[in-house]
Amino acid sequence: YDSTLGMACRVGSPAHEDATLVKLLRQAGAIPFIRTAVPQLLMAPETFSFWGVALNPWDKSRTPGGSSGGEAALIAAFGSPLGLGTDIGGSIRIPASYCGLCGFKPTSGRLSMTGVAVARKERGNGQKE
Repeated sequence: YDSTLGMACRVGSPAHEDATLVKLLRQAGAIPFIRTAVPQLLMAPETFSFWGVALNPWDKSRTPGGSSGGEAALIAAFGSPLGLGTDIGGSIRIPASYCGLCGFKPTSGRLSMTGVAVARKERGNGQKE
């Protein structure tokens, strides 16, 4: 599936294989079924993108928070039992708290980041730095 990081230029560029963590969850019986909205580069205090706007399921006049806000709203609305994301400055914990949930930020290196989409700067020749 596409992992756009909220950037239109990444639409239609799906990953060639699952990230390690997704592979492990599939082996345990999990069924990944949705990608949620994220703001551009995951760096906004609310969740809006070219896919739409995520709303707080408890009060639609409020935001579910930025970055992983779409994920937090989905879980708070009982649409999924869990979600995956990265959290450096509160990207999981803040939206979780906005939606009445608890977000978990594991110790650095505890979970594999192999295969996880990240924003990379491209050189003029299309090679990644």
